[in-house]
Order: sequence, then C-alpha cells, then structure tokens
Amino acid sequence: MYQVLARKYRPRNFNELVGQNHVSRALTSALERGRLHHAYLFTGTRGVGKTTIARILAKCLNCETGVTSTPCEVCATCTAVNEGRFIDLIEIDAASRTKVEDTRELLDNVPYAPTQGRFKVYLIDEVHMLSTHSFNALLKTLEEPPEHVKFLFATTDPQKLPITVISRCLQFTLRPLAVDEITTHLTTILEKESISAEQDAIWQIAESAQGSVRDALSLTDQAIAYGQGAVHHQDVKEMLGLIDRTIIYDLMTAIHQNQKGRISELLLQFRQQALDVSLVLDQLVSTLHELAMLQYLPDLSLKYSAEINAKIMQLSKLISAQDLQLYYQIACKGRSDLQMSVTQEQGFEMCVLRLLAFRPMQPNERLVSSVETTVATQPPALQATAQKETAQDVVTTSVVQPQPEITESLDESYYSDEDDAHIATSQDEPSSDDFLDEPEVDAVSPSNTHVQPTQNTDQIIFDASSDGALFDLDESEDPKNIVPPSNEASSDDFLLFEEIAPLDDMSLQVQTKSSQSQLEELSVAPVQTISVQDLQQEESLVADLAPTVPTSVEIAQAASTLMPQDILKLQPQQLEGEWTVDKWEYWFRSSELPPALQELAQHGVMTGEIDGVCTFHIPKQYERLVTQMQHLLEQVVYAQWPSTHFDVQYEELEQLTPYALQHARKGKAHQRAAELLHNEPVIKSLLSAFDGTLENIQLK
Repeated sequence: MYQVLARKYRPRNFNELVGQNHVSRALTSALERGRLHHAYLFTGTRGVGKTTIARILAKCLNCETGVTSTPCEVCATCTAVNEGRFIDLIEIDAASRTKVEDTRELLDNVPYAPTQGRFKVYLIDEVHMLSTHSFNALLKTLEEPPEHVKFLFATTDPQKLPITVISRCLQFTLRPLAVDEITTHLTTILEKESISAEQDAIWQIAESAQGSVRDALSLTDQAIAYGQGAVHHQDVKEMLGLIDRTIIYDLMTAIHQNQKGRISELLLQFRQQALDVSLVLDQLVSTLHELAMLQYLPDLSLKYSAEINAKIMQLSKLISAQDLQLYYQIACKGRSDLQMSVTQEQGFEMCVLRLLAFRPMQPNERLVSSVETTVATQPPALQATAQKETAQDVVTTSVVQPQPEITESLDESYYSDEDDAHIATSQDEPSSDDFLDEPEVDAVSPSNTHVQPTQNTDQIIFDASSDGALFDLDESEDPKNIVPPSNEASSDDFLLFEEIAPLDDMSLQVQTKSSQSQLEELSVAPVQTISVQDLQQEESLVADLAPTVPTSVEIAQAASTLMPQDILKLQPQQLEGEWTVDKWEYWFRSSELPPALQELAQHGVMTGEIDGVCTFHIPKQYERLVTQMQHLLEQVVYAQWPSTHFDVQYEELEQLTPYALQHARKGKAHQRAAELLHNEPVIKSLLSAFDGTLENIQLK
C-alpha cells in the first residue's frame, strides 16, 4: 500500500532530523550524560517536527540497548515505537480530551509502573487546548511525577499555556525551516523516489510551505499526481494558483517608466485570468521589500531561483531608493483599502493608478502657490513690481505672449522626462512627462498685450534655496543671493540668449487683477523695459566659454528643416579615444545609471581617455552627492571599460555642461514647434478669422 511522503520519510532519529539543530544538540547531550528532565515542552508552528522529536525521545529512553541518543532501530521497542504500537508511549490528543475528568483518568494511571519499557511516556499534543481545570489538576503530578514517568508536551500556541505549567517544563522552541533547507530535503527525497523534478518547481513548493516540512511533502505528493509522475514548474504554479512573479516585475517596470499601454495590458490580463488581486498586491508589496533590502543591504542574501534573482537585480538598478519607499507606502495603503472598496478589483486598480500619479518631491523642489510661481518665472526687472502688486491683494500676474500648445512624441531617454519634471510643472497641465513645462517669453508690442489669468493652485517648482541646503551652503549665506555659473542654464530662465538677441526693442508688460474686482475690466500696469544690450553681452560671454559650439545663426539654420524631436535627439557618438562633453552626455544618458545619478552626472564633465585614466570634473557644491553615489558610477563604468581609472575633481567648470546643452536643445525644439504651428494653414486661417493668438505651447 502506498504511504504518503510525509509519513514515509518522517525522521526516526536525531541524525535524520531536518533543521532544529539547537533542539537535537541539547537533547543528545542530555541523553548521553544522563541529565534527564521529567517534563519537556516543544513549541512551534505546524509541520516543524514537534511530535517527531517527542517520539524520537521516547524511543531513546526505552531502547533495549539502554538510554541512548542513537536508538538501534532493530529491537522490539524501537520497532513498536516506529509502528505506533508501543504500549508505554501514551499519545493523547488534548483537543479531543479537554475535560477535567479525562485528565483525572490519565493521572490515575501515572503511579503504575511501565508494562514493557523503561519509562512510561505521556505525549500530549496540542496541550494548550486543555481546560483551566485540567491544567490545575495536572500541576502537582507534573511537578513531582514518579521516576518512571516522563511528560512530553507539544503545542502551536504556547501563549495559551499557564505560566505555572511552563515553569515546570524544559521548553524548546522549534523554528520554521528556511526555503533552502526544505529545497535540499525535497531534492533528496525526489532522487530517492526516482522522480524527475525542475529545480524552480521544488523551490516554489518550498516557498509555499512557509517553513513546514510536512506541508512541503504534502504539496510534493500533490505536484507528482498533478504532473503525472513528474514535478514541473508550470504545473506547480497552476496547481497552487500562484501568480507568476514575472507579471509583478513587468508591472513594477511599467509603473516606474510610466508605460500606460503596458499597464493597461497587464490589468486586462488580471481580469481575464480572474486572479486574486489581494494576492497580487501582497506579492507587489513583497517585491518592493525585496528590492529595498537588495539596495540597502546587499550582503543580506535573498535566496530565490535563478530566474527571479536575475529579475530582482535588474529591477533594483532601475528604481531609485526614494521611489521604492513611496511605492511601498502606497501599496501598503492600497492593501488596507481593499476591504473598503466596492470590489477588490476596483481597489487594486486605484492603487495602481496612485502608483502612477505620484512621485517623491526632489530635494531642489518646493510646493508654492500660483502667485509665487508667476513671479518666479519673470525676469528680474519685473519681479520687484510683481511682488509689490502681490502684497496689495493681487490675485495673479502673467507674462504676456503665451505660446500655443503642441504635443509631440519625442525619442529621448527616460531621464529627459524626469529632468524637466524636476525643474517646473505647467500651470495648466501638471505632468512629470512634460519636456518643456515653462512657457517661452517673447517680446511683443504693448498693443498686443493681455492677461492670461491663472488658477490659484499649488505647484512644484525648482527651489534654489533648497538646492543650496542640499549642497551644504553656509547658513549665513542667503541662497537667493547665490548666482548660478554663467555657463549653465538656470532652471527658471528657459530662454536662450540667441532667441532674443536679434530683437531691437523688447518690452514686457505685466497686468494684474484685484481679488475684489474680478469681474471688472483689467487695468494695465506701467511697462517695464529690459535692455537688449545686457542680453547680448551675456550671449557673447557664452560664446567665449564655448568657442566650438555653433553660433545661434548656424543652429537656427540647421533647426529650420528639422522636427522638434529631431532637435532633441542626441547624436550617436563613437565611445573611444578622448572624452568630450558630447561623448560624456551620450554615454550617461543611454547607460543603465539610475535616474538620480544621471541627474548628477549632467552637472559635470569627464576628461581624459576612454577606458583609461580620466577625471570627472564637477562643482564643489555637489561633493556630498558625488560621495554618496560615486561607487554606483564606478560600477557601471568599470563594467563597460574594465581598464578605466578615474578620480573626481571639484572645481568651477569653464565649459558647457550636458545640463546646459540639454536646455539649449529644448529651447530650439520649442522655437521650432512654434514656427511649425504658426505655418499651419488651418492655424493661420483661425487666427485671422477670430483675431486670436496661440497660447502656452508645450512639448510632451
């Protein structure tokens, strides 16, 4: 007759015991030295060996060769214990004998000597199920039993035992077994049974057993029957109704990269397969925990199959630490909200949408009102007037000549999206996908000026003061007074000098509207004029710092025949020879560097030999961030160029950085987009017919 694996391979001595070395060691030492206690308490979750250890101990006490830690397994006593018919081993199920009368009947037989063995052993399983009166009746005998009696208690819930009982016993806590221990044990058993099995399938069974050897063996029996004599990974997943971890990793990747189409496909797949979304969300939370552990504590080994390990490593390099923490909090909150949702599917999908909608605020950003945003985006000559008007109950101010809106599919790296999202968000449509969120400012005549009212909403904008705090500025210095290097484009000043230099006269007009008279006509404020000569001087300074950069005329001529996405696209570089700013930007924007490290890399340049001795130059204010992330940069560089040896030099740069080049491309792309829109026949006819203007051009 077939015997299930859990009974066939139950350990018969301490040498066969899987795990629980701390228990077997203590009991073996006590048996060999003759220091035997009269009562033992074994605690632990189901299937970890409580009853098995108790039976082995009973066999060791009554073996005909004498009290020993290695029973002979051949004598009549050992054979009887193994077959469950030893008369002096009294096994009692406390769950079915809870009454005090049952306990008294048991105690009435205690004084009598054993019939066949050396000791009369009482094995009481699930002892916590006894009633209070039963425990009270047991106390006196448990404390001072006859010399020929031994009590062995087993329980899964020791908290329910009276402290008076626990204090009379030697307590041994059995731990759940690790996944690799169960995997090794199952592999040995399947080899003995001559059953073919995939290693991933065995690992999946071991993980599903949750530390219980009995559960693992029972699942193995079920998997053998389901797989018709073999254990296959796909069969195990179907049998257990498990969620493929690959789907979870694909979902996390799509969320982080804002791939809405892919997320729609996965959610539709969840609906079609009728998956338990609570299990999906649990697996999502577990995956985020694993990624965080791998990032912060790489030495803490996470033991999984080869396929899963590869996926986890890839995902941990893609998602930044702060994103992981936010994702984890949202997922945990969504898990608690499932019960309050109309359906669990609805709660899960809303949790996924929250993961898409929110991102951590960067150190150089702060939450401000729309009034502050409008003032901050104006030229310095207008900020004083705007701030004065704001103090006099001004609702909003706006720089005239807003641009029309255009939506383009731009072939840029993932970082380019995040870069601009970190700098500013559009007033009309906040989005982390906006490449150009700030409206371009052009000079117009006073006759064409009008006000574009803005809503009084909160926005996230680039904050130079918080940026200064990030880079350890002296507390005595006012961050607002710090002037950024002239070779880098400011996050608040989007326009390039070449775009406005040809203008002979530029005047910007600010109009304000009082909150007490919003329905009245708008009053025109005095015109503020900015000198074009000052801007031309700054343009010449940029040209002196980068003599190899094409002039504004050359760039304009080249851009006149290109589409905006073509202007934004980086030109491929041959990564060999000397480092240049173009090669450096092309490499790190197309590399596997984390987004945070790419954002830092754009503020510096690399010089020297590629795959040789080189130096990374970056301003002193970034020293703390470079120190924290230098090992990540070295890891990626060495992986591609093993012979590289580079150091970091902190200095003020005299050449254009990738950050400035990126903003130059964005400015030209925005200008080209405006030209294309204004040249559209339909747009021309609409503007002419309605005497209209295009406002708020954006590239997405």
